[in-house]
Amino acid sequence: MRATSMVGTLTCLLLVAACSSPAHQDGNAAPAGSPDPTTSAATTGSPTPPAPSASSTPSARQSSAATRPTSLVLGPNGIGSLKLGMTRQQATGTGLLRAFADTTAGCTPAHLRAAPSEEGIVNLSPTLGIATINAYEGIKTPEGVHIGMSSAEMLRIYPGWKTADGDATNGRGFAKTPGNSKAVYRIATRNGKVIDLTLQYANQDCYE
Repeated sequence: MRATSMVGTLTCLLLVAACSSPAHQDGNAAPAGSPDPTTSAATTGSPTPPAPSASSTPSARQSSAATRPTSLVLGPNGIGSLKLGMTRQQATGTGLLRAFADTTAGCTPAHLRAAPSEEGIVNLSPTLGIATINAYEGIKTPEGVHIGMSSAEMLRIYPGWKTADGDATNGRGFAKTPGNSKAVYRIATRNGKVIDLTLQYANQDCYE
């Protein structure tokens, strides 16, 4: 009877020990309550900032600014940084001109970079440097004369305009350039409208 009691007691002790023993866990398993490492890394990673657009970089903005006049005013001495009297090297250095044509004699033409293809002609004289600067639509003199305005308004602004041929309605003439006694504005008209505007030396030697 006593042996049977001891066997029963030993069996109960073994069962209690088995029930209280912790379950086996894989060595790679995370403790209960810990976040999934993969999910945590995905949700806490810093977003990659977008790469700046090429057009917004300082070098792109500077390059763009260098190819257009700083002002759309054809003043008494030139337009933007391009001035009458400049050498070829100086004029090219402004960044406002396309390449000069290949010529061996006489005046050498180039075009304002921002002008339509056949407009904005600039002439380089072998004796005077930059001698003529032809405007295109949108450019004005400091007094307000521009291509497309009426001949009557042009004469109101430059009453001293003198015809070289034709008349103010259909013709070509010259107006003094306020602020530069060596230069004139060459202004041509057709059907009562200004069709051509050029700043040039009065003694330019590139054409008529």
